[in-house]
Amino acid sequence: MMKTIRLDVTNIGTVKALHVYLAYMLDLPAYYGDNLDALHDVLGEIGEETRIVLAGQPASDEMAAYLPRLARVLADAAQENGKLCMEMD
Repeated sequence: MMKTIRLDVTNIGTVKALHVYLAYMLDLPAYYGDNLDALHDVLGEIGEETRIVLAGQPASDEMAAYLPRLARVLADAAQENGKLCMEMD
C-alpha cells in the first residue's frame, strides 16, 4: 500500500517555515539541512512506496517565488527514486 503525504502550503509564509513543515510532514531525519539540496538527498533515501501531493496557494511573495523550485526538486527526486511519486493539486 502506498503512503500518501499531502503538503498543503496555503498557510506557510516563509521558506524557513516551509522547511520546518517539510521536516515534520515527511518525517525527515535530524540531520536534514533545511534547504532544497538536502531535501533532494533525503528524498532519494525513501525506501517505502510514497506519494507526495503538493497543494495549496502560496501565502506570500517569498513562497510564490520558492514553490516552483520546491516542485522541481520533488519531481526530480520522484524521477530518480522509483519508490517516490509526486503530484500537484
